[in-house]
Amino acid sequence: MKNILNRSDRRFAILDVEASALETGSYPIEVGVALVRGPSEAIGVGAKLIRPTKKWLDTGVWSKSSEAVHGIPLERVQSEGEPVEEVCDWLNEMLGIDTIVATDAPRYDQDWLDTLFAAAGREQEFRIFDFQVLTRDFSADQHSHLAYLLGKDAPPHRAAEDALRLASKLMETPWGHPTLEGPLPL
Repeated sequence: MKNILNRSDRRFAILDVEASALETGSYPIEVGVALVRGPSEAIGVGAKLIRPTKKWLDTGVWSKSSEAVHGIPLERVQSEGEPVEEVCDWLNEMLGIDTIVATDAPRYDQDWLDTLFAAAGREQEFRIFDFQVLTRDFSADQHSHLAYLLGKDAPPHRAAEDALRLASKLMETPWGHPTLEGPLPL
């Protein structure tokens, strides 16, 4: 995956998951994606709220402190969230096997994806990597610049916004100008 940011034959995405809590028994409540198609194209951004399954509600953990961070009340994910099957199908169709998918918290995000896909009875068709796989060819100056750009803005703790923040700062680092944002492809 050398120089992935410069390759036109591979697209990549930043994925972020918001969850009910950070402890054992937590479950995903929102997934967001920022899809990067190239340095001159807009970053496609989208998110889905996830309706908790009955099992998650009966045996899972909902943390009021996590709710205070992401600002998504349980009542909202219950009423506006999409079924786990639809969210899994959306992710698989959009990301598939040809997209390099990165996250800044692979251990947590993969655990929540495992919970999501198991609940849906679906197979995850994409693999996630640590965000650092996208920056491994950066110079020391580029790493410092990326850290500076990310440090200027606090993470919003919403899935799409967090994914967009990482993707846009990542793309701004080597080219020196912010990228555009747009909707995800249908």
